[in-house]
Amino acid sequence: MSSFLSVLRFVGLTGREGLRTYWTLVRLMIPVMIGVKILVELGLLPVLARLFAPVMHLVGLPPETGLVWASALLVNLYGGAVVLLALLPTMPLTAAQATIIGLMMLMAHAIPLEQSIARRAGTSFVFSSVLRIGGAFAAGALFNLFCQATGWLQQPALVVLGALHGGGVQAGAWGAWLLDSARSLLMILGIVVTLVFLLRVLDRLGITGRLTRALAPVLGRVGIGGRAMPLTMVGVLLGLSYGGALIIREAQAGTIPRRQIFLALCLLSLCHSLIEDTLLVMALGADWTGVLVWRVAFTLAVIWGLDRMLDALPERMAQRFLYTGKEGVTCP
Repeated sequence: MSSFLSVLRFVGLTGREGLRTYWTLVRLMIPVMIGVKILVELGLLPVLARLFAPVMHLVGLPPETGLVWASALLVNLYGGAVVLLALLPTMPLTAAQATIIGLMMLMAHAIPLEQSIARRAGTSFVFSSVLRIGGAFAAGALFNLFCQATGWLQQPALVVLGALHGGGVQAGAWGAWLLDSARSLLMILGIVVTLVFLLRVLDRLGITGRLTRALAPVLGRVGIGGRAMPLTMVGVLLGLSYGGALIIREAQAGTIPRRQIFLALCLLSLCHSLIEDTLLVMALGADWTGVLVWRVAFTLAVIWGLDRMLDALPERMAQRFLYTGKEGVTCP
């Protein structure tokens, strides 16, 4: 009986946590959904798509996906997901294309918020923002070249959320749009609550801890060690906001060298919330080989390169272009 009550309490706590997370997200999602509908009604969607066309063409994506990535960059990952759902299924994607847009959204989203966190922890806002956007584009372009050369993931994407969404955004028919939007919001509610529950189950089973121990030696190879290592792992698994907050605290205390703070934040900028966000984009049709394996491998290669760059870069230049504040002091 006590075990049953413990399970009920666990389900209740994770359910409330999921609802709080969803409420935070839905306040951002609804304006985005309305904005996309207005763009369609005004006939501006094709115009904006043409503006994004040259960039998205380089990574093998339809022009309209530029709106998806722009929404993710300015809002958050869920904002991009809502726009993608709004454009489906009138914009069918291959598995490779769904993986590429998912990869780019994972590596570069919520720039105003998350890079402000990185700045407070001691890394240049401009540099970290350019790193994320440029890194996302490079990772997507390289994965696209690989898929085109090998024929990998050329089948239609299995978009689980898109299949539940309905007919996409069409001009007119506000009633149908409202119904589809309500379905999308309910569907995303289920996804958010499920992801929160899954994360807590993984914690209870000790899987998160084992994954942390498995990845820790890899971080040491790219210049992240000491007190920065466990804080970085928190961000890798749970998100930049969590890991960044811990790093800010340690940076203010002066317990972590600036170089390790910089490398840790660059890694978190490109690869964080490894479980939750990855599962979300996989539900949008992305393949795990791109959004998990390739994303981690690409990020580690970039951080290794930055570590080598710091060996050759004078400290004065690093302080001017890469860091913010002085040793042990973060910007207000």
